[in-house]
Amino acid sequence: MKPLLQLTPQERALLEEVRLSDEDHGGLDLDELGEDEIEIVTRLLDRGLVEATSEFGEAPDGEEDEREAGGRGGRVRMTARGVEALRR
Repeated sequence: MKPLLQLTPQERALLEEVRLSDEDHGGLDLDELGEDEIEIVTRLLDRGLVEATSEFGEAPDGEEDEREAGGRGGRVRMTARGVEALRR
């Protein structure tokens, strides 16, 4: 049997936010996150609980301007492992 995946309260809260954003509009925009949340998302990515997708190249106009202005230009979405972690 696999060991239970332990989440910190901050990881669980952000994973819930990703889940809701994923259901509502295809993921959580990285530009909406603060630096502390980026660190948490990085941990979730490393553990395979979320996946990153790039927005650049998908929208017709403005994406180059956002990228040049320093936007992160991506989203995080739930993985099956992330859904399983929230169920526990």
